[in-house]
Amino acid sequence: MSYLSPGNLPIDPASFKPSCITVVEGTSGMVPAVLFRLCAASAASGREAVFVDGWNSFDPYAVSRIARSFGAKQEALSRIHVARAFTEYQMDALIGNLEDALGRWSPAVLAVSYFPTLFSGTDGRQLFEPLLARLGSLTSTFGTITAVTSFGGSWYGDRLLAARASRIIRIEQPSKKRIRIIDDGHLDEYVPVPPGQMRFTDFTGGGACGQDSANFSQPA
Repeated sequence: MSYLSPGNLPIDPASFKPSCITVVEGTSGMVPAVLFRLCAASAASGREAVFVDGWNSFDPYAVSRIARSFGAKQEALSRIHVARAFTEYQMDALIGNLEDALGRWSPAVLAVSYFPTLFSGTDGRQLFEPLLARLGSLTSTFGTITAVTSFGGSWYGDRLLAARASRIIRIEQPSKKRIRIIDDGHLDEYVPVPPGQMRFTDFTGGGACGQDSANFSQPA
């Protein structure tokens, strides 16, 4: 059984297809790291990335470390454009303005963290389904690699998101000593590296500062 940390996730960024929505679901802390890795890989390759943060999960320090593991310099982080939503109505506005952002930056990657989580109740249902349809339409129109995280529960939004996905990656952590990654039905198991413990392949140093913003910005 291999060791696993956010810096050495076995999910290859090159395996994500453009013009498709990939859902990464689960309650493990490794789930948002998949989006960080995608955005870092895009920035390291000279392409832009857009990160719509729906659960205040964007970690600029983690993204910086992962980008350095790809050989990127600090300035590469300016290619990652971040906007945060704290309510369903803010997310509605961000997705509504997303076409302008995609047209401006032509990103290779569009990451949306915990998209269904902000939507609850009758109003949430009414808002969520057309927003998901719009996300799918923009993904197809702009040819982006779109990755969306969710907790993967039984709530309507999580189930609807999974039903619209081209690929589903589920990350489970049944105990502190085991992580399961189920990628379109294929199961692998790993041992997580304890928090704060680095492996030689993970050490990159450096850091980045983040900033909350209602508009798209870059980690400094």
